[in-house]
Amino acid sequence: MTPEHREIVEQMHSSSAVLRRAVEAAPPGRLTRTPSAGEWSALETLTHVRDVVVHVYGLRIRRLLYEDDPVFADFDEEGYRRASLARGETAGALLDTIAGEHEQTARLLAALPDADWARQGRHPVFGVVSIEFLARRIGEHAVEHAAQIAAAHGG
Repeated sequence: MTPEHREIVEQMHSSSAVLRRAVEAAPPGRLTRTPSAGEWSALETLTHVRDVVVHVYGLRIRRLLYEDDPVFADFDEEGYRRASLARGETAGALLDTIAGEHEQTARLLAALPDADWARQGRHPVFGVVSIEFLARRIGEHAVEHAAQIAAAHGG
């Protein structure tokens, strides 16, 4: 595995811990409060991160492992988030799913030959996307939203 690919896999491992620390640092009762009008609460943010890592990055990477040049559907983020929130999942359950998906995807990629990281599919809005691009976004996305959660409660 190239150093660059190793770094991507390592960021998957560490990013869910960064997200967990941001949530654990939130004052009691703050996870469901929106910081200001039009912004997401920490729970909404976690729901979004979970939905994206499972239904976007994870699913697309798995398809790229076995399909040649798949075409990906656009993701209805709002619809998934609303449905997920209606189920009443806890922050702990969401964090566990995020960490589990990060770990599972990291294991899949740790065994992937370097040449296969370039396998590509097509998205109607974003164009060509590769395993490497999607894998990199897993860690970046979690860290970005951890910062959002931390900022929302002054962390």
